[in-house]
Amino acid sequence: MKLAEILAISGQPGLYKYIAQSRNGIIVESLADGKRIPVQGTSKVSSLGDIAIFTETADVPLAEVFQNIYDINKGAEAISPKSPNEALKKEMKRFLPEYDEDRVHVSDMKKLFSWYNILLKAGITTFVEEETEKTDAVEEPEADKKSIKKVKDANSLKDDAKEPKSAKVAAKPVNTKPAGAKVAKQKTAPKAK
Repeated sequence: MKLAEILAISGQPGLYKYIAQSRNGIIVESLADGKRIPVQGTSKVSSLGDIAIFTETADVPLAEVFQNIYDINKGAEAISPKSPNEALKKEMKRFLPEYDEDRVHVSDMKKLFSWYNILLKAGITTFVEEETEKTDAVEEPEADKKSIKKVKDANSLKDDAKEPKSAKVAAKPVNTKPAGAKVAKQKTAPKAK
């Protein structure tokens, strides 16, 4: 399951997976206990794929922070969100040293660690997906270029082989007159009597 498919709903604890559209909103399923609930269209719903953590330089996507926690903790659960504030700050510094201390509050850290633990219990252990490069011009290795040239040369030989060898173009005299031009007959000089 992709992180973008997991939802956080304001006023509701935990994380949810989108199930279906309903008349007045959506139907979601809790990752913790599998219960389905309706969510009204007026509720604030956020995808975890759209959330980022403030740092001193740039915003870091939540997926990268979760991956850091997973890698540093070697797949173990994170600190309890009910831990003292100083312990939460210390852990946050361990996983994301450059986080912006003025804009990332303790309540944000509690959500972060709580969400990570919920995802881990739900069996989600891969947070950052491998990105495939989408370039129009892909540089080919030198060996591939040579083999491609050989294939092109072989194809051009095949095309040449299709033409009969006797089908040579005969040299024809080139007509230099413009099309549709009439040739004026020369008048011969009158014969002298």
